[in-house]
Amino acid sequence: MAGIFDEKRMNEFLGKYIPEGEKLIAGVHAVGKEIQIRQCFSYVTALDENTFVRSEEDPSCIYDIKRIKYATHDIYFGITEYYLVFNECDPCKHAYEINEGKLGEFEPFEVTAPVKIREFGYAQALKDITGIQIKKGLLGQIKCNIQLKNGSYFKVEIPKRAGVGGNGMPNHTKYTDMIIERLSSIEI
Repeated sequence: MAGIFDEKRMNEFLGKYIPEGEKLIAGVHAVGKEIQIRQCFSYVTALDENTFVRSEEDPSCIYDIKRIKYATHDIYFGITEYYLVFNECDPCKHAYEINEGKLGEFEPFEVTAPVKIREFGYAQALKDITGIQIKKGLLGQIKCNIQLKNGSYFKVEIPKRAGVGGNGMPNHTKYTDMIIERLSSIEI
């Protein structure tokens, strides 16, 4: 468990999903309370239960996929200039809901390379945030509820401290403040 309170490890885990051209500004250890990531994919066909590939034959084929986690779990949570990024500290199991998508509901992502359903959605554009609540908890933690225009949402708590004693993440408080300041500045 102590390994999750390692900034180098956190940077590696978040770095996997930072979009090209972006740089991590701040990242912290947080606790995911409830997360639903939703993405529509177009030009797609199922290769197997975990992989979708481009289909030139049926461009109207759209899949609406939701990755859901309702149980409390440790995550790394950060921001770049234009994105919110997160990743689980340890492998987690999620529920998946896969349905045929509807044209016009929201802009689907056009598949150009194989997509693993367990690997999408770890970076969300800050401009897509449609609702945000930030409040302090009883023990000094910060509770964030974030909604995005595609139906994705996050319920996350950022603890006051990351690690105990001399161990932990020395920049946790500074990075938490930076993340909260950036999220609070988003005009909705």
